[in-house]
Amino acid sequence: MRKVLVVDDEKWIRRGLIQLIPWERFGLELAGEAADGQDAYELALEAKPDLMFLDMRMPGLDGKQLLGKLREELPELLTIVVSGYSDFEYTKEAIIHRAFDYLLKPVKKEELASVLEKSLAELERREAQKASVPEAGDREGGWLRAALTSRAGGDSAEGEEAKPPPGWAEGECVVFVAREDAYREDRPDAAKVAEAARARLEQARAFHLGGDWTFALTSGPDGRAELVGAIGSKRPFGGELDRLLTEIRGLLSAAAGATLSLGAGGSASLRPPHLQEACRAAREALGGRKLGEPGTVRLANEGGPASAAAPYPQEAEKAFLLALQMGSGKSAIEQFRRVFEDIATADTTVEGMQRSAAMLVHSIEKQLQLAGCSLESVSGRSPLAYTEMIRQRGDRASVSGLFEREILPAILSSGCQTGGKQGDRLVREVQQLVEAHFDQALSLHQIAETRFVHPDYLSRLFKKTTGRTFVDYLTDYRIHRSIELMKNPAYKNYEIAKKVGYDDYRYFSQIFKKKTGKTIGEFRGTTECASQ
Repeated sequence: MRKVLVVDDEKWIRRGLIQLIPWERFGLELAGEAADGQDAYELALEAKPDLMFLDMRMPGLDGKQLLGKLREELPELLTIVVSGYSDFEYTKEAIIHRAFDYLLKPVKKEELASVLEKSLAELERREAQKASVPEAGDREGGWLRAALTSRAGGDSAEGEEAKPPPGWAEGECVVFVAREDAYREDRPDAAKVAEAARARLEQARAFHLGGDWTFALTSGPDGRAELVGAIGSKRPFGGELDRLLTEIRGLLSAAAGATLSLGAGGSASLRPPHLQEACRAAREALGGRKLGEPGTVRLANEGGPASAAAPYPQEAEKAFLLALQMGSGKSAIEQFRRVFEDIATADTTVEGMQRSAAMLVHSIEKQLQLAGCSLESVSGRSPLAYTEMIRQRGDRASVSGLFEREILPAILSSGCQTGGKQGDRLVREVQQLVEAHFDQALSLHQIAETRFVHPDYLSRLFKKTTGRTFVDYLTDYRIHRSIELMKNPAYKNYEIAKKVGYDDYRYFSQIFKKKTGKTIGEFRGTTECASQ
């Protein structure tokens, strides 16, 4: 049975979700429920669930902080974020912290079932991958692979597999991760590259530390397109470490037939938890590579501007989303390129570009959902699938190509971005809002924000649908209601002005004359008022 943890600060939402989950159908059991992040953290460490449903917005330890802590303690945990439209910034943070998928409130039964199917399939895939016999090129690095995926103690069978072979005496050990700088669809199998690189490393052994060091090399243990290795020595590496890592990077590049960059974690013991932490540090170091600096070696905690994140181009994103909403293919591509220029400069880190690109994907998804569709419905891939594809790409060309050759053409050809019937419904909602609140201060900009659309888009859509601008429609409706009120002689003119939203009577009288051709006095003094 798979164990599930449900975390939300609102009890009725937790219980509603628990009742909605088809437990027997999917072979699930409830590991527990928590109302805040701290309780969820402690319960997760104790119960070690396979799946966690998480509301990002919680008091105290929020979802973002909880994901950060659990990512270190329970890296295999699959998290499904449950969020509302108003929590979208929190949802973006969930994507950054690698949540597996997300659901929008109120959760629909069929969407929940679909997410559960994907989650369980991913868990099975991971287990099958861990249980499979490594290919020939990976067998010598099998202990390292087992150590990096181990969740067991050292006395278990799994812990025995993670023990290094003879020759790996306790001493200094450094874990490194290497990836190709430029993504390619036809890249060679990582296990075969590891096998070829291993022979090259053996030849280079004698030229470093007097040959008194050892190494292990394996393909990415969790299916990533990368090589993971460890180098060990009974004596400190000292100043030799940089030179050795630089040579290893070059040898791996030669074996792969492409330029690779390498990130290295700090010194670690050979215990699986320490090796896993060193591997995470190596990946973070590699993610800190600048896009304009291919073929580099980066060490964990390496400071400097490479680790700085550029501000996200909010205004450029708004212009892009507006062009996409209007259905203009040429303009959408142009505006996308402006966004991408800002998020992928030569000084931007790989991780920074990937994070911003993932945020852009989810901004697009949010807009599509408001139009009654989704990325999955128009392209066949979910936002999380695209986020994972972005994480596999560490160069500008492949990430921008993913948008320009797949995501944007799918949206533009679907016709979904303009909203269709959704656009008509949106205009009708605005009209109803005017009719219900005409006596209050209304602005199209405020209304657009509450509907998560660009004000310019809503303005054009409203005029296209009604033939009038929003201001004209609001003014005409107010004048219409004022004429209705004028039928009652008990109301004074200034009272009528306030009742239809005009605090300034003089301004109201000017607008009235402009719209009707008569002053208020002239209008009320004629039979026309009574007949209206």
